[in-house]
Amino acid sequence: MASVTSYLKALRERDNRGIREIYEAFAPSVRQWVRNNSGSDSDAQDLFQEALMAIYDRYCLRGEPFEGSFGGLLMTICKRRWYDRLSRKKKDDGVRNAEAGRYDNEADEWEAAEATLEQAARQKRLEQVFQYLSEQCRRVLALLITEELPAEEVAEQLGISSTNTVYQNKHRCLTRWRQLYYEHYND
Repeated sequence: MASVTSYLKALRERDNRGIREIYEAFAPSVRQWVRNNSGSDSDAQDLFQEALMAIYDRYCLRGEPFEGSFGGLLMTICKRRWYDRLSRKKKDDGVRNAEAGRYDNEADEWEAAEATLEQAARQKRLEQVFQYLSEQCRRVLALLITEELPAEEVAEQLGISSTNTVYQNKHRCLTRWRQLYYEHYND
């Protein structure tokens, strides 16, 4: 079988032997071309069948006249469809990547917001527990941590004899504050 007419007749009459000849004659070149253009054997099989159905629809069912090479027509249809698929895949991948990036950004924003809220809640709990400390501890910590005064000034303002005693008080008060926090909130 070598003529366009005989190939079209095989498709129209669903002649298994004639269709097998079409596959044997043209499928290897389509398979090789698809492989060379980022496709697989499975892609080539699908593409080949789609091209045959397109030829059947246009030239067998509708009866449009055809002059030229059957193999050339088949390969042209395969190429166009393959390029369309690649273009759609590239566009879909771009959209998919953009959406994934958007969701990643949203997830990061949610995590940051949750972390900020958790930090604010923790800060509020620390402030509540701070009130359970003795007046002396609150004053030492406020001057050293909040106001960031040097130990010498803190010692002078609170009437403490040495900076070493200020640091000991700071350590004792921080330990107590931590202890009270864990007793109340168990974080």
